[in-house]
Amino acid sequence: MLLSGSPSDHTRLVAAAQVIVDMVDSEEEPSSNKSLVEHLEEAPKKFFDVMTATSKNLLTHMIGVVKSYWPQHNLAPIAKGIAPDCSDEKFQDYCKESEVIAEEILKNLAE
Repeated sequence: MLLSGSPSDHTRLVAAAQVIVDMVDSEEEPSSNKSLVEHLEEAPKKFFDVMTATSKNLLTHMIGVVKSYWPQHNLAPIAKGIAPDCSDEKFQDYCKESEVIAEEILKNLAE
């Protein structure tokens, strides 16, 4: 999709780009000498970094919750992924079964 080149398209594009930059640059000082384009070019990596940190926080919380119920279990093997003897079908069943629990956990985290 190409821009029409109209001033209103340019204004809307700049505003939309600024929203994206603000989402991922929240920790950077506002007086940065970088242009909007430079900030926008850095946005994909920063977005990935935020998603990685968020995923790590959630996984750490989940593993802590599991460990609180079964402290004697060694959970290190889960870092390797799905158990070798677990079929893809069975894993999908486990994931489907876990959806309701995951939704409940997210609801509890939000409180």
